[in-house]
Amino acid sequence: MLLTAIVIAQILDPLRILLVGAAYFLSLRVKRPGAGWLGLLVAIVIIAVGYPFVILGQSGDIAWMGGAVGVISNALIAGVVAGLLRLQRRFF
Repeated sequence: MLLTAIVIAQILDPLRILLVGAAYFLSLRVKRPGAGWLGLLVAIVIIAVGYPFVILGQSGDIAWMGGAVGVISNALIAGVVAGLLRLQRRFF
């Protein structure tokens, strides 16, 4: 599979969107400055690496490649969630 196809498939995965969205909203609730972004970064990496192994049941190189590309996908999902939240705050 092409890497772009993997990224698109991961971006459109509803469970991944839910997990990254939950991680983003939990990162907003942190009181210490800077700790929220660090927690979000750790959650993005854990979701990206753990998702192919635990949820999809993959193993080997395909799972590691999916995990590496998953970091990009999760960052894009978190960016979209942040943008939508900013639009919601601005207009409503």
